[in-house]
Amino acid sequence: SMKTNADGSDSPYEINITYYDAMKGTRRGPDAWQVERFLCSQNLMLALQGIPGVYFHSLTATLNDHGGVERSGKLRSINRRRWPKEELDELIDSRSTPTREAFTSLKRRLNIRANEPCFHPEAAQRVVDTPPGIFAIERGPLANGRRLQAIYNISDTRQPLEIEELNDGDWYDVLKDGKRWSPHPEERDILRPYRSLWLVQP
Repeated sequence: SMKTNADGSDSPYEINITYYDAMKGTRRGPDAWQVERFLCSQNLMLALQGIPGVYFHSLTATLNDHGGVERSGKLRSINRRRWPKEELDELIDSRSTPTREAFTSLKRRLNIRANEPCFHPEAAQRVVDTPPGIFAIERGPLANGRRLQAIYNISDTRQPLEIEELNDGDWYDVLKDGKRWSPHPEERDILRPYRSLWLVQP
């Protein structure tokens, strides 16, 4: 949408789309990675310094509400859907809906974040040097030496996992209940598309 300035000119104001729908493809067009791309973006946001703000329609993986636009006549209604409780409950309880996957995944990650000392709002943050296609940040180290590497493949292709810090001691994946990180042999040096790792070194 555009906004009218004081001098009568127009300027871009907002993008009329839900965030989940915006994740359905790249500049090459829609693809099969929408859910994975969306969750990767949320995992990345949750690892950043500060206190995260999660948009309600991200928790529910809400699609564009074209019906809402038609009813209101306003473009911004496209990302302001009001869920009937019964419909939302049904989508969350279903086994194979984006709503269930987003809600359960984000709820779990928020709980992990709340219990991980390295995600304290004021814990140090450093962007790690990585190959193209990989983004990583380090949180910590804390006073006791604990640190966390949050690593993401932000592309739709497999990427080399070449991060020097991972060669230093043992790491534990808090996204997998704190199990010692021992990647599958095929993934030792490769990260699948939109894969996220939260690796802690106590």
